[in-house]
Amino acid sequence: MTTLQQELDRWEAALAGIAETSTSDDWRTEERHLAEARQTIVAYHGRILPAMTGREAYDGILTEEVIRLVDGLEELRDDLLRTARAADAQQIPETLAALRALTRLAVRFDDLR
Repeated sequence: MTTLQQELDRWEAALAGIAETSTSDDWRTEERHLAEARQTIVAYHGRILPAMTGREAYDGILTEEVIRLVDGLEELRDDLLRTARAADAQQIPETLAALRALTRLAVRFDDLR
């Protein structure tokens, strides 16, 4: 079984790969944000959220907030695909930053055990 930290490292590495590819292939900002959103949604639903569930009560609170952010990210991605508005794309990095902060906090709680 992998740890939450390992799953977060895996997600961060995937985002770094997207950043590198987007730079080398001259992607538009919106394209990069869409790729980051897709990768994040897949990683959180498939691996990170399962690693966060079923633990202490305070972890449940963190998990609920992470789920809310991931659901919002899905809505942003869908809106961006429908409308291609740059304003929607700009909210994606803000959501990723919030997810990073909350999951770092979850890892710190793990370290206290």
